[in-house]
Amino acid sequence: MDATTALVLIYRQAYIALLQRIATRAQAGKSIVYDAAMARDVRQILDELDEVTAQWARTVVPRLYADGVKFAAAAWVARGAKPPSIAKGFAQVHRAAVEAIAANMTNQLKDATAYVGRRIEDNVRRATLEAAAQKFATGQKLKDMKADLINTFVDDGLTAIRDGSGREWRLDTYAEMVTRTTTAEAANAGLVNQLKGYGHDLVQLSEHRSPCEICAPYEGRVYSMTGKTEGYPRLDQVPGFDMGYMNFHPNCRHVVTAYIPEFDKNAEGTKAMSNRPFADERTDADKRAYARSQEQNKLRRERKRLEEKVATLPQGTPEYEKAREKLRETRAEQQRLGREERKWKEQAARENRAYYAARDAGKESEWPGRQ
Repeated sequence: MDATTALVLIYRQAYIALLQRIATRAQAGKSIVYDAAMARDVRQILDELDEVTAQWARTVVPRLYADGVKFAAAAWVARGAKPPSIAKGFAQVHRAAVEAIAANMTNQLKDATAYVGRRIEDNVRRATLEAAAQKFATGQKLKDMKADLINTFVDDGLTAIRDGSGREWRLDTYAEMVTRTTTAEAANAGLVNQLKGYGHDLVQLSEHRSPCEICAPYEGRVYSMTGKTEGYPRLDQVPGFDMGYMNFHPNCRHVVTAYIPEFDKNAEGTKAMSNRPFADERTDADKRAYARSQEQNKLRRERKRLEEKVATLPQGTPEYEKAREKLRETRAEQQRLGREERKWKEQAARENRAYYAARDAGKESEWPGRQ
C-alpha cells in the first residue's frame, strides 16, 4: 500500500470510529447528549488525525517532490543525454516549495477536523432533540428511535467543509481529495521547478483515455512555462495552472513532463497538435467510459454510506435490514460496471500500444482517444 492510500485509509477508519462512538452510546440506552466522555473520545480521534497528517506532510511530501525533481531529468537520461546544469542556489527554491505544499495540506485538514468537532457537537444535540420530539409525537419505540438517530448521522455525514459552490464535503471524502491532490501537486511542482532551474521552458501534459471534459481540450499538448518560446501555448493559460496550481483540478491524474523538440521525431506535428483549437475531441467511447467511471464513483460513495449504516445501526431494526439489502444491490451493480470497465481498458490498451508503436517508428499517428 502506498503512502497516499494509507493516509486515506486512516481517515476512513477514523470516520467510522466517530460514527460508531455515537452509535455505541445510543445502542447502550444512554443519553447521547454531548457529554464529557463523548467530547473526549471525539477530540482524541480528531487530534490523532491532526498528528498523523502533520507527520505525513513532513515525511511524504518531500519524498513526492523529490520524485518529481528526479523525473525532470528522465527526458534526457532516457536518451543517453546529460541534463542541463541546475542554476546556482536553486535548492532554496525547492525547500520553500516543499514547505509551502506541506503547510497547505496540514492547514487544510486541520481546519477540516476542527470543523467536524464543532459540527458533531451541534448535530448530536439537534438530533437528540428531534428524536425525542418524534417519540413524544408518535409513540415511536426506543429501539427504532435509536436507529433513526444513527441513520440521520450516517445520511447527513460528518461535514468537514463547505466549498465555494456550497457543496458540503464529508471528512473522509475531503481528506482523500486533499491527499491525492497534494500527491500529484508535489510531484508536478518538483518537476516544474527543476526544469526552471535547468532553464528549460517546454513541458508536455500527459494524455489519458476517458478524461473529463475539463482536461480533454488541454491534455497531450506542449506548453511554454514562461511564454518565451514562440509557437506554443502558455501553461499559465491552462485551467488550474492559471491560478498557480500544478494540475487541472482536484483529484486530477495528469502529470507534467519535460518536452525536448530535438528528441521528437515529429516535432512539427507535435507543435501543430499543440496549437489546434481547444475543444473537447473525445471519442464517443471515451465519453461513455468517463460517464461510467463517474457512475462507479457514485456507487463507491453509496457503498461507503451503506457500510457505515450496517456497522452502526442496531441489528434487527428495519433500517438495518434495509441497509443490508441495499448494500447487496450496490455491490452487484459495482461488479457489473467493473466487468464493463475491464473490457474497455483492455480495448483501450490495445489501441494505445498501436499508437505508441507507430509514433516511435516516426509515423504520423492520431491519439486513439480523439475523434
